[in-house]
Amino acid sequence: MSQLSDLILKQVQAAASGSNLGNNVLNGLSDSVMNSLKQTALKQGGIEQLTSLFTGKTSAESSPITALASQIFSSQVAPKLGLSASASSSASSLLPTVLSAIVALVSKKSSGLDLSSILSSLGASGSNSKLGGLGSLVGMLGKMFKKK
Repeated sequence: MSQLSDLILKQVQAAASGSNLGNNVLNGLSDSVMNSLKQTALKQGGIEQLTSLFTGKTSAESSPITALASQIFSSQVAPKLGLSASASSSASSLLPTVLSAIVALVSKKSSGLDLSSILSSLGASGSNSKLGGLGSLVGMLGKMFKKK
């Protein structure tokens, strides 16, 4: 999980380079992405949404995962940081860029992560998963996207 968290934070920092966003905002954006991925992984249909995003069938801009990250940031993180609506909107506008960059790194296998390891780190596989019978689907996807 820490490898995925580190990757997300690095992509948030890269997307925000040149901006005057503080570390608290960057960490909040990173946490919003991670929470969006976790929540998606554990909900019905979530694996399909994650797979669609990470295989490029759905763009980051139109992904419900990005929309959820934006909602989490604007409703939970921004108020705690005292951000105005415009500052919150400006910061959350970076989220599609962040998720696109993560997808690109995972697809190129240059991040050290693949779809299977991401799903596993999000709790979307194994016998303790809330997904029940979808554990075999996760295993199958892992084989499809196995690192070379």
